[in-house]
Amino acid sequence: MLFTLKKIVSLFLMPISIGLIGFLFGLFYLLNENYKKAKIFLTLSFLWLIVIAYSPFSNALIQPLENQYKPYLDINKELKYVLVLGSGHVSNEQMPENSQLSKTALSRLNEGIRIYKQLNNAKLILSGYEGSDEVPHANVLKAVALYLGVNKDNILTQEKPKDTQEEALHAKQTIGKDNFVLVTSASHMPRAMKIFQNAGLNPLAAPSDFLSKTNGSYSSIPKAKEIIKTERAMHEYLGSLWHDIMQIIRDYIN
Repeated sequence: MLFTLKKIVSLFLMPISIGLIGFLFGLFYLLNENYKKAKIFLTLSFLWLIVIAYSPFSNALIQPLENQYKPYLDINKELKYVLVLGSGHVSNEQMPENSQLSKTALSRLNEGIRIYKQLNNAKLILSGYEGSDEVPHANVLKAVALYLGVNKDNILTQEKPKDTQEEALHAKQTIGKDNFVLVTSASHMPRAMKIFQNAGLNPLAAPSDFLSKTNGSYSSIPKAKEIIKTERAMHEYLGSLWHDIMQIIRDYIN
């Protein structure tokens, strides 16, 4: 119930949704011949879409998230677990599994395997439920990992968790108090680290899928890829706020 509520609330608060809602209000007033209000809503919505597609704006939002944790380069070879968080796929039998994965999922998996191959005797834990698909995301990740040379005996899957909170609780059953490598998107890493640490685990951050590699030029024109950055950043800020609220409620109940 809370998972569904979280998805519904976040849907209406995302940047694109805000712009579209503004356009709908503008069209409503336009059709009702209230031209003054129509102009206000349509103009503000148009300007909003320009802003969220402008690289200095999108980078200013996402860089505070992505810069909190550096890439994991100085690797402790004695670590026993590498956990890769899920990020979606679309099943299509006409495509190999690596093409079924989202760009984000493939980036996370590549980073997880890069680290796993430098460890002495570790397990690669792959996480993700099926979502709107028929196949659990963890199983698609596993298929790609096998193609990339990971020993099947060293792959563990978490097929039930629906979000980061559930991924942390499931991982705790396997990892316990041991230090382990946590792989997720750079923008998602601050929230993931907070969730895993609050659950009593000891993760080492290994961010991947960096979207912001420069500050962006003030002379740049609005681009669709910048909207993706803005959406990703807002998703994380809202997710972090939701987690904090839920944590306050849990602490109060307990």
